[in-house]
Amino acid sequence: MGFEENTSFCVSMFFDEMEKKFEGKHLVVVFDNAPSHRPRIVHERKNLTCIYLPPYSPELNPAERFFEEIRKSTANQIFETLDAQEVVIEAAVRNLSEDGKKMKKLLLYPWIKEQVGRG
Repeated sequence: MGFEENTSFCVSMFFDEMEKKFEGKHLVVVFDNAPSHRPRIVHERKNLTCIYLPPYSPELNPAERFFEEIRKSTANQIFETLDAQEVVIEAAVRNLSEDGKKMKKLLLYPWIKEQVGRG
């Protein structure tokens, strides 16, 4: 399977799982403008709207802020194994994910609030 096909497959699986979790709801997904985030499958879904960020705009991408926080958990450390590093990363992701207030503060940019009608 080539890169494009693999990416389309992964994106399709991601959307399948989201549709299961949020059955009957219209989903809005924010993607950066990477070519791999523009597979045809995105346009074939009826209950899905994709918002694409302008190129070269990491300051608009909430995922960048999330990953920045995760990187802090491993900064200035030397890990004996990849497994040891993975444990720290998993704990950081879990801690952030379970703190709704912190996630909103970190990721709910004003332009997102406006788009979803919470502005």
